Amino acid sequence: MTEDNETKTLDVFCNQCNLQTTARVVAAHIKKTPVNSHEALSDPVDTPYYVSEYAIALCSKCETVFLVESVFYEIPGEVCAPQGVSVLYPSERKISTDGMPETASRAYVAATRSFQVGLYEPCVIMCRKCIEALCQELGAKKGNLKERLGQLQKSGHIDQKLLTWADELRLIGNDAAHDLEIVIEQVDALNAIEFVEAILMYAFSLTRKFEEFKKRRASKAAGNKREIIRKGVEPKNASNKAN
Repeated sequence: MTEDNETKTLDVFCNQCNLQTTARVVAAHIKKTPVNSHEALSDPVDTPYYVSEYAIALCSKCETVFLVESVFYEIPGEVCAPQGVSVLYPSERKISTDGMPETASRAYVAATRSFQVGLYEPCVIMCRKCIEALCQELGAKKGNLKERLGQLQKSGHIDQKLLTWADELRLIGNDAAHDLEIVIEQVDALNAIEFVEAILMYAFSLTRKFEEFKKRRASKAAGNKREIIRKGVEPKNASNKAN
C-alpha cells in the first residue's frame, strides 16, 4: 500500500478494465492476532503478531470495488515484515483445471492469460484450441473441426446447445487466425472464455463429479444393504447358538 498526500492507494488488477491499475482506499480496518496467545498474555510487549489490514478500495478508472487483505508479521517497535497481499473481492474468475486433460487445461490457461494482458486475438484462438483438445480427448479425431464437433454431439458427449457454442468458438477462432481485417474486441474475447469454460466444465469437471457422485451413492446403498442383511441374520445365528 502506498500513500500520496495522505491518500492511500493499492495496485490491483481490475477485471472490469482488464488491466493493472491503481485503486484508492476509502476505508480500512486493522486486526492483530498474536502468533502465540500464551506469550501475548505473559509478555505483550515483545510478542509477535500477525497484522491483517483490510482495505476497501475503488478502481481509479471504473470505480469497481475491491476488498484487499494485506498481512504483516510484526513485533511492535522492532520489525514489520510483509507476508502477502490478496484480493478477497472480486474473486479471480477462472475455473479449476483439476481433472481436466493436459491438452485442454494448457490451452485454457493460455487463453485466460492472453485475455488478462489484452491480447484478444490470441485469446480466442486458444479458445478454439480448447475445442480441438475437447474433440481429441473424447475420441472425435476424424474430419475437420466442424465434423468432429458433430461426432461429439451424436455420441452424446455434448448436447445441441453446447454444439452451437463450440461451433461459434470455432468460427471466431478462424476469423482471428485468418482474417487480417477483423478486430476482436474485449467483450467478444470475454464471451469466448465464458463459453469455453461452460463446455469444459460440462465435458470434464461435471461429468467426472457426477460419476463420483453415482459411485458414492452406490457404495452407500451397498453398505446399507449389507447392514440390513447382517442385522436380519444375527438373531437367527444367536438362536442357533443357544440351541
